[in-house]
Amino acid sequence: MREDFPIDSSGHFSAKIKIDKDGYYFFKIGRPYATVRFKKGHNVHVDIDADDFFKSRSFSGDLKIENNYSVGKSSLRSKFVGDPKDYFVVPLDEFLLKIEKTRDAVFELLEKSNLSLEDKIIEKRIIEYDYLQSYNNYQKFYSYHKKVKANLPDDYYDPVINMDTDDDEIFRHSRAYRNLIVENFRHSSKRELALDSTLTIIDFVKNKISNIKSIDIREQYASMLIRQMKESNPNLDDDYKRIMSLLLTDRMKEKLTQRHKTAKESTSGAQAIDFNYENFNGGRTTLKDLSGKLLYIDVWATWCGPCIKEMPALKELVAHYAGKEIEFVSISIDHQSDYKKWRKMVPEKNVGGIHLYDNEGLNSSFMKAFSVGLIPRFMMIDREGKIITAHAPRPSDKGVKDFIDKQLSGPKVIKFTSN
Repeated sequence: MREDFPIDSSGHFSAKIKIDKDGYYFFKIGRPYATVRFKKGHNVHVDIDADDFFKSRSFSGDLKIENNYSVGKSSLRSKFVGDPKDYFVVPLDEFLLKIEKTRDAVFELLEKSNLSLEDKIIEKRIIEYDYLQSYNNYQKFYSYHKKVKANLPDDYYDPVINMDTDDDEIFRHSRAYRNLIVENFRHSSKRELALDSTLTIIDFVKNKISNIKSIDIREQYASMLIRQMKESNPNLDDDYKRIMSLLLTDRMKEKLTQRHKTAKESTSGAQAIDFNYENFNGGRTTLKDLSGKLLYIDVWATWCGPCIKEMPALKELVAHYAGKEIEFVSISIDHQSDYKKWRKMVPEKNVGGIHLYDNEGLNSSFMKAFSVGLIPRFMMIDREGKIITAHAPRPSDKGVKDFIDKQLSGPKVIKFTSN
């Protein structure tokens, strides 16, 4: 469920939200977001300074105790975590001690709160899953910053693999738990598929959800299979039918159908859907305007760290292929609130090539056609506007030049015009 509410000129907004179940939901202004507790029939009032989103939140109304407790918990956790790099990128024994101290401090805050006994019981379980999520995230942060994997015990992820995956109540209240359902899928499927070479990922999910009573969790698990709808899947149509039979909600069925359609449309050799984007240098540019040359397309945003990290390598590629029959096209999907940042960053980074702005972001027809979700995303389109690949090598990839050279040496299209 997603709803958008306008803020008036005086900085106020008011809205009625229909909720099916009590629990924690999310609200955001621009990119910053936070949780808010809703209960049926209760009013929630929040005062917030959008320029100081996290520190300024203050709740009143029926659920002020519950929501102000959440603000306090968030603030306390932030004090313990500080810089995530300093928190996570330490020896394992030191890290485990840190997350235990954080958990225990939040438990103490909970005991001192004025929450009802019922809410305290729920909140205690939420804190445990917050702890487990931090535990699970150790390797991600460590390997990202150290560029090598941490040496973990073979059974390190057992607490995630063996967690309760059928807690419908906590699924509604805990974002950490919902994230851990995904991590449980990732770790347990990897283990099961390694043990049984005949098992498919669809069979694994089918077996897993057969014992799950929660409709929401069943759907979360089954929805992980939507990623099988990719152009490289040789069993695309059969898998589409099998996955469809496991989904329960119209929303996920529609998403699967869209991804299936996209996979067919974004296969190599298919005609790429056209776009019409603002050009940094003025005017607008369509895909058809760029026909006659190979296109190496980079989808990025000013807030995307990995995107920025690729820019030096992309700049080197642009210079290396200057004068060749290839255009390097960078498409920003920045939110309109970050439009000025885009205008500022393009000349600062001075990557070169063509810079376009997609004001619809991931909702534009071009981005949907390529199922762009995570960025940066690189793709290549041939001289006739047909897709070479929806997943081209990154600029920093050692084989990217060989890949581009191979495409440049391919057949060219000669256009004749009559007098």
